[in-house]
Amino acid sequence: MSKIILYKGEYSMSEVLDVLGPRIQHLTELSDDQTYCLMKGEVGPGVFVPIHSHEDRETFFVLSGEIEAWTGDKWTVYRVGDTLDIPGNRKHAWRNSTSENVTLLIASTVKMGEFFNEIGRPADSVPPGPPEPAALQHFVEVALSYGYWLGTPDDNATIGLLLG
Repeated sequence: MSKIILYKGEYSMSEVLDVLGPRIQHLTELSDDQTYCLMKGEVGPGVFVPIHSHEDRETFFVLSGEIEAWTGDKWTVYRVGDTLDIPGNRKHAWRNSTSENVTLLIASTVKMGEFFNEIGRPADSVPPGPPEPAALQHFVEVALSYGYWLGTPDDNATIGLLLG
C-alpha cells in the first residue's frame, strides 16, 4: 500500500472544530470560487453521527483507524486506504465502535464546509461528554435551515443508534 503525504511541515488552515463529537479541520479555504471543500475529520472512540442526508456529495478516505458507515441498507466497515463516496440525498450514518481514533480525509461542497463552520465550536473549548441541549438545538436549527434531513430517534434506533 502506498503512503499518502497530505502535508509535510506545520499546517494551520483553520482551528479544529468540534461538530457534536466528530472534529473537523478545513484544509482548503471556503470561498465562492471553490467548487469543493477538503477537510480532515476525526471520530473518537464511541462517537457516532446519526442518520441524516443532504444534497451535498461527500467522499471519505480513511487515513487511520476503522469506522462503520450506514448507507441505506447495512453497516459496512471501512479501514485505512478505503474510500466511501456518498452521493447527494443518500441517507447515511457513522459510528466508531473501536477504542482508537479514526482520521478521515473528507471532500465535499463549500456549502458543507460552511455548515460545519456554523455548527462547530473550537474543539479546545468543548467539555468532554455528550453535547449540551443548547448545542443540539443549534445544530438542528442550522441543519434544517440548510435543507438537511435529520433522522428521528426511531429512525436511528432502527439502525442501532440510540439518541439521548
